[in-house]
Amino acid sequence: MLKKAMIFLFVLLFIISSGTVFGAEHAKQGSGDYVSAKSTDATVLTMGKERLQMNYEQLGAVVKAPENSPFHNASFRVIGTLHAIKGKWKGNGMVEFTCASGDKIYSTFEAQGMLGGGPSSSINTFVGGTGACAGITGTLEIEGVPGIKSSKKGTFQGISVGKVTWKIP
Repeated sequence: MLKKAMIFLFVLLFIISSGTVFGAEHAKQGSGDYVSAKSTDATVLTMGKERLQMNYEQLGAVVKAPENSPFHNASFRVIGTLHAIKGKWKGNGMVEFTCASGDKIYSTFEAQGMLGGGPSSSINTFVGGTGACAGITGTLEIEGVPGIKSSKKGTFQGISVGKVTWKIP
């Protein structure tokens, strides 16, 4: 009987304490440092020696963001494209962030960089979301960290660092 009572108390304590973690509200606005890790699968079409077209899907996780932000412990999926001429590329696409709560945040982005692991930068513009993130606006300005070698042929891994600013109505 004592064992059942202890299990009941443990479960009750877990439910009470997890409600504060899982039900925590995000700050309605803020800004801070951002770091993410990502892996990319790409389809590449070369056009002679000077041009290439790449379409890609990228999956990743936010490693660092303000703890009260909707980006804290979020994952993301990117669908993007880039066109390179003589090693310099420009691209764009869309991002779907999945918050720890399950809510979504959507952004579009413009990016540029150098092929072969060179420096890159991107400006994401938040265009909306679901649940507690509905109507979110703001930006995510990031730079890629060059020099990370791929762990598998045909994929690319990387880290992005930058600043995130958001406002939820």
